[in-house]
Amino acid sequence: MTVETPAAIARRRPPLPILIAISMLQPFALNVLAPATPALSRALRTDYATIQLTLTFYLVSVAVTQLVVGPVSDRVGRRPCVLAAIVLFLAGSVLGAFATSIEALLVARVVQAAGGGTCFALSRAMVRDTASAAESASLIGYITMGMVVAPMLAPLVGGFLDAHFGWRSIFAACAVLTLAVGLAAVPLLPETAPHRGRGSFADIAGGFPVLVRDRTFVGYTLSLAANSAAFFAFIAGAPYVVVDVMGRSADVYGVYFVGVAGGYMVGNFITGRFGRRLGGERLVSYGTLVSLVCVGVALVLAFLLPWTPATLFLPLIGNSVGNGMTIPGATASALSARPELAGTAAGILGSTQLGIGAGMAALMGAMVPAWPPILVVAMFASVALGLLSFRLALRRKA
Repeated sequence: MTVETPAAIARRRPPLPILIAISMLQPFALNVLAPATPALSRALRTDYATIQLTLTFYLVSVAVTQLVVGPVSDRVGRRPCVLAAIVLFLAGSVLGAFATSIEALLVARVVQAAGGGTCFALSRAMVRDTASAAESASLIGYITMGMVVAPMLAPLVGGFLDAHFGWRSIFAACAVLTLAVGLAAVPLLPETAPHRGRGSFADIAGGFPVLVRDRTFVGYTLSLAANSAAFFAFIAGAPYVVVDVMGRSADVYGVYFVGVAGGYMVGNFITGRFGRRLGGERLVSYGTLVSLVCVGVALVLAFLLPWTPATLFLPLIGNSVGNGMTIPGATASALSARPELAGTAAGILGSTQLGIGAGMAALMGAMVPAWPPILVVAMFASVALGLLSFRLALRRKA
């Protein structure tokens, strides 16, 4: 078997803007429809709770798709899977634009999410295919920084389109965006999977037990998921705390949330700038410690001082900086546990991250109205669990 040189491997690396573009499809579509949900409820003559299934079905489709497409891409290659996913995303967008019932809209969202979830998972696998563990952390940091822009801008875009052109224009805009990404991907996206081959379904699924038994991979995956869960808890509980507990308007939450998103981007920039020098393990270690200290400060302030948006948000901006370092570092380290199964690993990683995060969000939605401080307690517990999982992963690796 021919061993590729580092230079030959680097030549297979897709341009970073293409990886960022395909990664942004999933979070953009997830958030762009949110401002139009009242209009959807009226147009399709259904209740608001049913319309919210467009979000639930989307998340479930992303999670399931990532589990399936990861091992498939290890066999057939990343490029055909990503190109097929772009076509799926385009088809889902077109279906959504012409949907006349809630059932048709839900089908459209499932198809759209299957395409977006595939692109999201495989963009990270493509990085690991063509970069060392330390370099992967740096590149994933830049990709994640670009991805943060999507959920920040998507509600603004969706609100503008719904107000001026109606909710169907949102799906039309998704279709146009996808077409542009696809036209760029066809000539610029090379195949990156180092080893491909044909096999039965059992062969394709064979990577799952290998990774599940790899305690280093499991440790990094749980560390990533636990730190992400703290952010999901914040997203689910903070609006209620600010508006209903603190008595502030929704736009106050929006202004402070910009600082949280900015903190995450700062952490991503640090990862991109210094990831090669620090490596994934030190990024996770430093980032998790920063998060634990900052969430700890937020927890103390919640019980010792009057609870205000400033005492809640300012420490959690520091937590976001830590998350911006931890998540790319943990992702690169997990994918490096078994580089030959990077696609399968990316699928398990993304599905676990999303599944645990969604569970935490649902838990906070139920518990925060009963006892608001549970928000910062749960965030602290999640970050602490992330640090413990990381330490266990290091111990198993040694």
